[in-house]
Amino acid sequence: MCSIKCQKPSQKKLSPLTKHDSEYYAATISNDNFKADSKFCSLAKLACSTVFDDIKVVKEAYATTRTYGHNKVSIPLEKVDPFSFFRLSILEEGNTIHLSNLKESLPYRAFLPPQIASKITLNPKGIAKIFPKSSKEAIGTTLSYCNAAAIKEKERKSLEEMINFSKSALGKDKLLALTSKSTKGSGDELKIEKIKQFDIEKIVACHEMYFPFATYFCHSLPSSRIYSVDFVEPKSGAPVNTVLAVCHMDTSPWPADHVAFQILKFGPGQGEACHWLNEIDLAWIAGGANM
Repeated sequence: MCSIKCQKPSQKKLSPLTKHDSEYYAATISNDNFKADSKFCSLAKLACSTVFDDIKVVKEAYATTRTYGHNKVSIPLEKVDPFSFFRLSILEEGNTIHLSNLKESLPYRAFLPPQIASKITLNPKGIAKIFPKSSKEAIGTTLSYCNAAAIKEKERKSLEEMINFSKSALGKDKLLALTSKSTKGSGDELKIEKIKQFDIEKIVACHEMYFPFATYFCHSLPSSRIYSVDFVEPKSGAPVNTVLAVCHMDTSPWPADHVAFQILKFGPGQGEACHWLNEIDLAWIAGGANM
């Protein structure tokens, strides 16, 4: 058994389908003629049709913290949050900093139960076959990113797949899922009240990708550190939020045009790059790590 402490974002993503519904749709989806209708999408809490400026949002999401050195999507620098990457030196108790936007721009989608997720092939034909109303351009952008040659990890279509990958990557059965507490304070000037570094050797980071159902891209983070940062109001000292920060200490494998280098004004291997985890990003560590 895998002992897990999951925070609210992962709990909110759990499939609302009943056991009966899951079994029914798992059997039905095997039919070559199955198409995700409004009833199925509503029951499963999926985003089956285009209802937002999807391609713009998807490209902007992939151009910043989801890239981790595999940046294949670019947007003008003036459209990137200048506080999305920072140096480790700013993480000092008492410092007042500008917190970047922690809000997720992609629409809400729940995980599919594993018996349904396993029947969906993550390629243009497989997605279009079941979700014909989904944005082909947005799906294509996601698949292009996920299939980049430099990326060796895989997409996780269910919470069970995410957990199994994390167990394997960390070499542990007991896991701890970490995430930022909320989006409160996004875009504000806040004071760092307390910093806690997790005493760990390995981290698995999972970031949501755009498909009609919740899907996370998970990968292990070499040469990285993770911190929990408590923020307060600069004047009153009132508690605001607790946010996770990940610092990549070795940026030498990252491409020279990575957005982090444009913001931080240095090149690959010339310094560390840190960023905050947004409201639905997850970081997995060994459950026995020093808290």
